[in-house]
Amino acid sequence: MTTPYPHILAPDVIEEFNQRGFVVTPDVLDSAELAHFAAAVDSEVARRTADDSRRVEEKTTYEQSFVQCMRLWETSPEVADLSFHPGLAGIAAQLLKVPSVLMWQDQALYKEAGGRETTPHQDQTFWPLDDAPLVSAWIPFDPVHPANGAVAYVPGSHRAGRLRVVDITHSTDPYDILEDPALAGRAPQPVSVNPGSVVWHHGMTVHCASANSTADTRRAFTVVYLSATARRAKGWPAFPLDRAGVEVGERVAGEGMPCLWPPLQQRPRPPTTIGGATGPQGFD
Repeated sequence: MTTPYPHILAPDVIEEFNQRGFVVTPDVLDSAELAHFAAAVDSEVARRTADDSRRVEEKTTYEQSFVQCMRLWETSPEVADLSFHPGLAGIAAQLLKVPSVLMWQDQALYKEAGGRETTPHQDQTFWPLDDAPLVSAWIPFDPVHPANGAVAYVPGSHRAGRLRVVDITHSTDPYDILEDPALAGRAPQPVSVNPGSVVWHHGMTVHCASANSTADTRRAFTVVYLSATARRAKGWPAFPLDRAGVEVGERVAGEGMPCLWPPLQQRPRPPTTIGGATGPQGFD
């Protein structure tokens, strides 16, 4: 028996995602959920960054783009309620047109006041995965607009497939992916969005985010969903795959990467090995 989706997407929403590589789904989370989840993520981010008193300008170029805390569900049961949210997982399955999705990762991305822009990039090229479909849910806790760090997406760029990897850590000079001939000069389109709505983008969609010129932190949380058919394609280091013992050619599975659709019957225990409190953790 097929499990009904908590949020059923209209065909035109799925088609917009197919064509543009991103789409907004309004009113996914209600005000009570938002208040609860925002407080939970705020608390965990504060705990993980309690010993960091640096000003934005004292941080590395990468850290100036956002405060990054990954896999919060593994250290906060309250955040896990959001990471495992069946409504979100059901939307991911519909957008990817697959019967089952697992969680690749969750993370908080808090762009501080004065934070710099996020360098244009594709997500899926960072990870040693095959081309099984992947989608990210970008969940704002504040009204988001170009002045405080709205994400901008290059329409249709996911259809270009894998482009050159961009070093968004700036440990090397990052590739200017917007100049890639495959994009044919198309520019990123910023998406302003209010809390309660969720922005979804394909793993190959080129995107970036504006700087935060306001006096307040722009708070966002993301969950990355991967088709349960995905396999490890490369052997380079990848924390979640290495932790779970997934070898090249094997299907992605194991602790830390639970299957979220169909909905969990029992919440998994957090892994015994936990990654770093902040940062990209070996660039996943």
